[in-house]
Amino acid sequence: MDEAVEAFREAASQLSGEEGLEGGYILTDAEGNSVISLTFWGTRAMDASEAHAARLRREAAQKVDGAVTSVQYLDVAVEIAAAAPGRG
Repeated sequence: MDEAVEAFREAASQLSGEEGLEGGYILTDAEGNSVISLTFWGTRAMDASEAHAARLRREAAQKVDGAVTSVQYLDVAVEIAAAAPGRG
């Protein structure tokens, strides 16, 4: 699992600086079977970087004999904010 996380970390670092990228996460499941990359883009900014991101996903998965099983493009419907300090 560490190899997979590192491969996706490398791919994510190559996205750094892409126009419209607002941040993201690399997630793993408790069983250590799956890695999910989640990136946040400005409104439709991903369109311009889609081919680059697809290549980076594919390469990261291939480094660990894995496969990209799905890609979804979603819009934020509701943002959930963390509680302010001291407001439990």
